[in-house]
Amino acid sequence: MKSVADKLGMFLSGLCAIQCAMLPILLSVSAVVPNWAHFGHGWIWLSVIGAIALWSFGRGWKHHRDIKVVMLFVLGYGVLVTATLLEDQVSVLVESMLFVVGGLLMVMAHWRNYRTAKCVKED
Repeated sequence: MKSVADKLGMFLSGLCAIQCAMLPILLSVSAVVPNWAHFGHGWIWLSVIGAIALWSFGRGWKHHRDIKVVMLFVLGYGVLVTATLLEDQVSVLVESMLFVVGGLLMVMAHWRNYRTAKCVKED
């Protein structure tokens, strides 16, 4: 099974983690970016990552029934949602760390889903 969804999910989750790790640097130039440009940024990422994850993990679940994939997804996505909800209430460093951890957990979930589904024989 070659999962385009898992590859896309790993790429986007990794990209999200890298971008969030770089957020403090990017904020140093935020004086030239108006405040309205930041509106909804986290929710857009969450929507795209969540849709791809559900597509990918749903297909993988049919093949492997690996609860660890689901646990990594729920934990990772939960951290991303928490970071998005708290972005105005915590420091940029804490917010960035939460996004990085959530993104890395999502990458791990996609990787495990990809590897586990690939190893299961088709019926």
